[in-house]
Amino acid sequence: MKRLLSIQGGGIRGIIPCLALAALEKQTGKLTRDIFDFVGGTSTGALLTATIVAGIPATTSLETYTTSGPKIFSPTNSLERKAKLILSGNMFDNKVLHQVVVETLGAQAGMTINDSPIGMMITAGNMLGDPWYFVRDAPTNAGTTGKAPLVDAAVASACATTYQAPWLIPGFGYFADGGTVSLADPVYQLCVEAFNTKDCYGDIDPAEALVISLGTGTYTPPTIPPPPGDLLSGISWVTGSLVSSSKSLAEQATDRQWPGIRQTFNAPLPSDIDEADVNSIPLLVQIGTTAAEALDWATILKL
Repeated sequence: MKRLLSIQGGGIRGIIPCLALAALEKQTGKLTRDIFDFVGGTSTGALLTATIVAGIPATTSLETYTTSGPKIFSPTNSLERKAKLILSGNMFDNKVLHQVVVETLGAQAGMTINDSPIGMMITAGNMLGDPWYFVRDAPTNAGTTGKAPLVDAAVASACATTYQAPWLIPGFGYFADGGTVSLADPVYQLCVEAFNTKDCYGDIDPAEALVISLGTGTYTPPTIPPPPGDLLSGISWVTGSLVSSSKSLAEQATDRQWPGIRQTFNAPLPSDIDEADVNSIPLLVQIGTTAAEALDWATILKL
């Protein structure tokens, strides 16, 4: 049995899949990277992917979300955010995000993609709008992304459009949000990179694979909302729609090509919690804890 883990994007809502992984590590007594053969993520999922392959416990990642989230998404005042967005095109400082990731990885902050002890993938998009998939170099792929620094690839993927400015990955150029430019849900491309089938590049037989996809919470409004009434609302709607459609398309493509291979765990949200809503951290911890307590990882992963 080969086990693959895919983690969706969602900003501060990454608390939810992080708690699921904390429950996994508590139930098994192992690090996440010692259980999965291939891990991939987008945006906040890319940050979690970096911590996983670096051997950082999920409880440490959770502490980063809860204590450093307000620093990453500062200013917290909505008027200040709007003013900064209008003036600079972004609400938050990507250098703060980078510093937090470096501090979280600690001694492992110098890792490259090639240094990962397990298969991995981080999605991002360049300034031409081309999606990139940062994976370890191998004879079966183009061998072009493995030398990228792990921290920089993860930060670039997490620099969400209108939230942070694009991030420079040394030797590759500027890259941005894996959610809108690339894939908000990386599950399909994860399988493409991992499987040994036609048009795929890895060495894992899909007949022996189990794919777990962790979401960052889902909300379905009771009625269809009205169209946006101003420019900033319109920008928010566009970016949100790109992310939502990306998730749906990725799941549909995965299920068409490899029926029955995917299991997705995505907790329901009581409202449309913004990816930068740090005031919702206590609520997200509560939601994530409740969802995690319902997971029997030994059964899910057939351990």
